[in-house]
Amino acid sequence: MPFKFTGGFALTTKTIGFMLSLQGVYSMITQIFLFPFVVRRFGSLKTFRFVVMSWPLLYFGVPYLVLLPKHLQIAAVYFCLVWKVTAQVLAYPSNAILLTNSAPSLLVLGTINGVAASTASLCRALGPTISGLIHSAGLRMGYTGLAWWASGLICVLGAIESLWMAEVDGRMDPQAHADEEALISEPYIDPVAIDAAIVAVGGGTAISAGASANDDCGLIDEVVTGGALD
Repeated sequence: MPFKFTGGFALTTKTIGFMLSLQGVYSMITQIFLFPFVVRRFGSLKTFRFVVMSWPLLYFGVPYLVLLPKHLQIAAVYFCLVWKVTAQVLAYPSNAILLTNSAPSLLVLGTINGVAASTASLCRALGPTISGLIHSAGLRMGYTGLAWWASGLICVLGAIESLWMAEVDGRMDPQAHADEEALISEPYIDPVAIDAAIVAVGGGTAISAGASANDDCGLIDEVVTGGALD
């Protein structure tokens, strides 16, 4: 299999825009109809694992589309586009479900999701820059697919890592986290009620002190009066 080759499809901007529009429509339809069916049948982990194991084949094979006969190139491009969008639609929600279910506590769920979102954003920021540099270096050396093959190697590492992943019970299981949810959903004490209680206690103390003072005065008067009578 050759590795050193260059070339492209020389597609017009109109054709590229049509492909991107078609990708968006297909992604929406697949997300609504295909993803729920696949996950219900195979589960989130099996779906995610199947996708990440198929991704290296896609990344390793895309550069060779330019070597196909001209009348087959566009059909192959659309085939790979459907493959990529389908895998993306199945992988990202499955990954989110697995991440949410793996949280040991609802108290740290927001932190885990925040770290995951920040990491994904960092990869989206650095990915095009790094892959662009690799692609430029590949073009200078005569290897058009260098950036694709580098991404394929990363996909291989992700596929191997998925073998150690385990699927746990969902966060919606009623008995698993009942006490924790009850603790989280417990209402806070109303500050107004606290102030009212303090005022009531303070007033009660003042009343008790006044009553005690009146009793003492009465006792003194009785003593003085009794002494005078005696």
